[in-house]
Amino acid sequence: MPNTLKVGFFSFTEVGNGCDSEYNESHLFDNLRLEGMCWARRWVATPELMERRLFARGDLAKSQRVSLYLISEPVTTALDEFQKLGRFFQARRSPLTGLFTLVKTYAAPRLTIDPDAILDWPNRGLFVTAQDRVEGATAAAFDEARQWYDEVHIPDLLGVHGAAGCWWFEAMPDAVMPDRPNPSGRTIRVYWLNEDPNAFHDDLRERTPGMSMMDRSKAYGTLLVGAYRTIPLESSFDWFD
Repeated sequence: MPNTLKVGFFSFTEVGNGCDSEYNESHLFDNLRLEGMCWARRWVATPELMERRLFARGDLAKSQRVSLYLISEPVTTALDEFQKLGRFFQARRSPLTGLFTLVKTYAAPRLTIDPDAILDWPNRGLFVTAQDRVEGATAAAFDEARQWYDEVHIPDLLGVHGAAGCWWFEAMPDAVMPDRPNPSGRTIRVYWLNEDPNAFHDDLRERTPGMSMMDRSKAYGTLLVGAYRTIPLESSFDWFD
C-alpha cells in the first residue's frame, strides 16, 4: 500500500443528557499532536439520516456519531500516548469502538483519484457498513463472502451517486487494546461521500432493485448500515435539540 496508514480507531457514539454541544466542542478544540496520529474526523447521523438507515442492531441503533482516527507507524507509540491522554467525554456511550486494520482501499471508477489519496478530497459524509463474522461460519464461506464484497458488492456501491471510494477495515487482535476488544472477523467498510448523504441514499434506493445484493448471512451478520454527515467547523451542534 503506497501510503503509510495502517490502523483506524473507530468510535460509534451516543451522547445523552443534553450534552451534545459540550461533546462536540470538546472534540473541536482538542487537537491531537501525537507521533503516528495522522488524521481525525467526526461525522453525525442527524435524525433524518437515522430514519434512513438501512439497518441497525441493538445499541448501535442509537449511535448518533462516528469518529475515526487514522494511525501510521509507530502504531504502538501512538496508541500508548492516545490512551494516556484519557480524553474520553464522560456523558457518552460507545457500543462499538476499537482498533481496525486497514485492509484495502478502492476508488470510484468515474473519478481520477488514487484510493489512498481519498482523504485529500472534499468529504461530505460517510456510508458505513459494520458486520460480524457469523459464529460457526466456515473458512470457505467467509472467504467466498469476502471475495463477493471485493469483486461485486463494493464496485456496485461505488457506482452510486456521491460515492467517491471505499476503505475496508477489519478488527485487530484483542491483545493490542484489551480494554476495547472486537471479535475476530468484525468488519467496517467506509464509503467516502463527496456529495450530500441524502443524494447518495436517493440514488441507492433507485438502484437497489438492480444491484447485486446477495444474502451473506451464512458468513456475516450485519450490525449497522447507514450514512453520517460531515461536521463542519462552523456547526451549531443543534441536530438533537
